[in-house]
Amino acid sequence: MSQNSEVSMSRIDARIPLTVRETIDRAAALQGPTRTDFLIEAALERAGRVIAEQQLIRLPLRDQELLAKALAEENVSEPSRFLKSLTSEYGERVTQA
Repeated sequence: MSQNSEVSMSRIDARIPLTVRETIDRAAALQGPTRTDFLIEAALERAGRVIAEQQLIRLPLRDQELLAKALAEENVSEPSRFLKSLTSEYGERVTQA
């Protein structure tokens, strides 16, 4: 990950067992980037997964069936203003993630 002079930078320090550092160093060496680049990439990947998991809507099976039935029975040719606003909001959230 290259540093860009236009991006504000911040520092993170962590004390870790030597064996953990050695494992990280070995993995970074196998992939090619520096330890810092490796850690940033791994942390960003994990952070993205955590955020995505938290944004999922989880429904019990019965509610899933009710939702699917309601959507299947919906017979609307033009989306409502409410649905359009939800679609827009969803699009904004997805592009921010």
